[in-house]
Amino acid sequence: MSSITAYKGHIVSPISTSGSGDYSFIDYPRGLMVVTDGKLTALGDFDQLSERSDLGTILSQVKIEDFGKRLIMPGLIDMHLHLPQVTQTAKSGQHLLAWLNRYIFPAESKFSDIDYARRIARWFFAELAANGTTLSVVFTTIHKEACNVAFEEAARTHSRVIMGKVMMDLNAPAALCEVTQESLTGSMEMARKWHGAHDGLLQYAFTPRFGVTSTPELLSGTGELWKRFPGTYMHTHLAEAREEIQTVAGLFPEARSYMDMYDRFGLAGERSVFAHAIHLDDGDLDCIKQRGAALAHCPSSNFFLKSGVFAYNRVRQCGCLFGLGSDVAAGPHMSLFEVMKDANFIQPDDWIEPRELIYRSTLGGARALYMDGVVGSLEVGKEADFVVLDPSAKTGVVDDILDQPTDEILSCLVFLGDDRIVERTYVRGRLIFSKALQETGNLASVNLAG
Repeated sequence: MSSITAYKGHIVSPISTSGSGDYSFIDYPRGLMVVTDGKLTALGDFDQLSERSDLGTILSQVKIEDFGKRLIMPGLIDMHLHLPQVTQTAKSGQHLLAWLNRYIFPAESKFSDIDYARRIARWFFAELAANGTTLSVVFTTIHKEACNVAFEEAARTHSRVIMGKVMMDLNAPAALCEVTQESLTGSMEMARKWHGAHDGLLQYAFTPRFGVTSTPELLSGTGELWKRFPGTYMHTHLAEAREEIQTVAGLFPEARSYMDMYDRFGLAGERSVFAHAIHLDDGDLDCIKQRGAALAHCPSSNFFLKSGVFAYNRVRQCGCLFGLGSDVAAGPHMSLFEVMKDANFIQPDDWIEPRELIYRSTLGGARALYMDGVVGSLEVGKEADFVVLDPSAKTGVVDDILDQPTDEILSCLVFLGDDRIVERTYVRGRLIFSKALQETGNLASVNLAG
């Protein structure tokens, strides 16, 4: 028997279009959305849908969640962040490599303790849901059992995630430096176990940390594994900091560039995600475009570590796929609304329209991950990943903001939004976060069920 629920509220969403650079949105101030078995089966103006003969009977019999004037939007997509680093936000005062050695590697070493790993994973997925993130691309640590725990917690909380065990066999502390073959074997076992699990909500990403901590044997082995598991992802860092780039150039002198190094090992293609990608030349961008790879732009992290400025307009104009990432903990906040704001602020000369930033955090991210047929926008046939927002929960927002034109609403979300405006988060039609239940102490009945 089908499970049907209807949702009423102010619906705003990007929509799929064929035109490049066409950031089109729907806006239904009195909107209605019908979800059947986790998929959107009807969406539009409430009055018009109520008059449809095929929906009239259904609407008279099913529960209608009425959110009044609150905003219903697609769930947010975070293309790059680190689960074990959630405890290390706001640890400042260092550039990338020094920051890793001082704060991050010691924090990741703690994940050999499974109880600790589970506690942090539980916190991490609760934080994602509270920030309105419904799909995330996640680094764990080198620890196979800790990665297992992370997947278990993601399944228990009904989270949608692309995730993998980190792989490092060079230039890392002894506690985090793996034997190459053990790293490859462990990653293969994890991919077999978790890719496509929990009815497809969980997907696996082979995750070599970056060139600095990888031998040629590890990278070539990762490329071979990735080919053996069609549909999986490859997730790593690329050209974030100049010191990192210089180190990689010394380790792989035969490569033309950092990006060329990855390409030589078969790590550039559809479903490969390269985080940061700040210091690239035209040859690198052409390779990324031709291979169908994607970039995760992490502006908050780039601000925080003073790594440089992502060439936003150049990347967009060359036609590369890209979305936004919080990069917690180098990014000091998990809210993608904050990340969108930083993406605009970090550009010294160019203005990025709010509707494009919302697009990059929803449908654009889904396209970069080859999942735009499933999530990223509120359209009939897609899975019901969405958030309910109350902009008035944030100070500085005018009372009648949701009565304003679409672009003013989107601008308000980008420049004033944060986790405080998120009231509810749904994945595949299931409620995984409710601010009201969290405040009354009943959060466990939502995202800790099962």
